[in-house]
Amino acid sequence: MDESKNRESAPPFRNSDDGDDGDDGDDEPTDEDHVVLVLDDDAFILKGLDRLLTSHGYRVKLFANPEDFFEAGLPLVPACLLLDNHLGNGMSGLQVHAELQRLGWEIPTVFLTAHWDIRMVVNVMRAGADGFLIKPYDAMELMATVALALQRARAVVRKGATETEARNRAATLTAREREIVCLVIKGLFNKEIADQLSLALVTVKVHRGRAMRKLGAGNPAELAQISALAGVSR
Repeated sequence: MDESKNRESAPPFRNSDDGDDGDDGDDEPTDEDHVVLVLDDDAFILKGLDRLLTSHGYRVKLFANPEDFFEAGLPLVPACLLLDNHLGNGMSGLQVHAELQRLGWEIPTVFLTAHWDIRMVVNVMRAGADGFLIKPYDAMELMATVALALQRARAVVRKGATETEARNRAATLTAREREIVCLVIKGLFNKEIADQLSLALVTVKVHRGRAMRKLGAGNPAELAQISALAGVSR
């Protein structure tokens, strides 16, 4: 059946109960530094999602095609993407998601579609999607899904900040300190490191102590964790 014939008469989302606008106060955004990206080639769907999301306090950015979406660039704030899988004659939603991964844009993505089958759902989830909703969406389910996607987006941003700090700390290591850190991570004792590098035991201890202070590690386990974030052991 041609879905376009019913677009103007059917809303893009449905409420769980008659008269309920889906706003129970539990899924409100927790801060202003966020954006919900919506990529759909249907202007009616875009308008409906914009109205629904903004009424719940979300900042929204709409895109009608993949070209405009990618041209806008990676958002500087936590973001999630509501992505239609059928985008007319251009890229499919799965292709857009694959391009996000190729670019290294870690944006939690929820697929939206009116046309689906089991194989599509499996492919979407295997691709790493954060959710899959069928049009017409349930308003409360959509809000809950967006809230969870933004929660993960904020975690991604925090992880990125932690990795940046770890890399900055690692950049202060000398070549010898970095070398010793790598050997400590591999499980070698100070004596074994001294023998392998032909250094005095006291010298190894001095370099190891300085490296741990620079990285902010209090024990070997923390040293391994911070080093992994900074890429020291690679």
